[in-house]
Amino acid sequence: MNDVMRCVGCGEELLAERAELGYEYCLAPACQGRYRQGPAVTAVGVNKSGESFVVAEPEDVRRRAEAGEFAAKNAAVLPTPASGVPRQRTPQRRRPSTPPKRPWTPEQENLVRIYHEMGLSPREIVERCRTAAPRLGVDERLVVQILSSPRPARR
Repeated sequence: MNDVMRCVGCGEELLAERAELGYEYCLAPACQGRYRQGPAVTAVGVNKSGESFVVAEPEDVRRRAEAGEFAAKNAAVLPTPASGVPRQRTPQRRRPSTPPKRPWTPEQENLVRIYHEMGLSPREIVERCRTAAPRLGVDERLVVQILSSPRPARR
């Protein structure tokens, strides 16, 4: 007895390979369109990048999307209370900015800036300060700190 498999759509004879693989429909475009069920290719948009493609069953893609797998990883999602109403963020109060603490005196800064405006290097400024005002205790590290800091606001 010759068991010939027939297409469930049109009744045509199925190829032996298709029958062995478990297909019940033929390769005719009408039967393919009606019975073919395969994985879907879904494009997922990614920030600052090309799209990522996911090959999976449509139900699996929907479930993964609902679980947040395709959401932006850097998006801040605030937890919601049981009622489902999103929480409001309370604005943080900023402390008034205080001027940075300077580990030098105004006299030291004034002398260093005067010598710097004369075109002296930090090492030359230290030598001049030791000669002119040794009591101020200006060293090369302090000179660099002063010259690297912004000038104080004039009043």
